[in-house]
Amino acid sequence: MLSRLKSIRATARALRDVERKGGPKRVKLVRVERPKGTFLTGSEVVVEVKTRDGGIVCLNPSLPVPFPYAWAYRIAHRLGVPLVSSVDPEDISFEVPVPGWAWPGGDAPKGGT
Repeated sequence: MLSRLKSIRATARALRDVERKGGPKRVKLVRVERPKGTFLTGSEVVVEVKTRDGGIVCLNPSLPVPFPYAWAYRIAHRLGVPLVSSVDPEDISFEVPVPGWAWPGGDAPKGGT
């Protein structure tokens, strides 16, 4: 429980850093860990946020994973189900741009109301 509170606090600090640096420009999902826990399952993710001033802020939030999904993943992985066994969640990575209007205080959309 204490580690979860520390994770929430660290994530809040990182989001404040993003705000201080002008907001996000690009968001990159670097890594997703395998689900952990027996009944209260969660997965830690690593997210890098490139800010408008050129800095990079790293977030490591622990996100809840629905119990049925976590157990289905574990069972399928243990049984060697082809699609699940060949895809490692830690290999998932992608990057997306963030439009200025999507962040409070960012650029407003042009030509709209």
